[in-house]
Amino acid sequence: MTATEFAEKINTPYPTVAAWLREGRVPGAQLHQFGNTKFWMIPADVLKDFTRPKKGRPKKDLKPAKKAAKKKGGAAK
Repeated sequence: MTATEFAEKINTPYPTVAAWLREGRVPGAQLHQFGNTKFWMIPADVLKDFTRPKKGRPKKDLKPAKKAAKKKGGAAK
């Protein structure tokens, strides 16, 4: 099926699906070219196993950064 058909079947705007395709988030999707026209083809069986990518930006790791190794030869007490 085409990207437009896929977008309609999962009830998602085409620009969102197009972004997922460019980012490689739709498994099995292949970019084809016919003359000067490029288009995405998505296998029909992707629909049964497809899960929408999470919305928003990826969360940052909230763990503190590792402290630098202690310097050798510090000041004398």
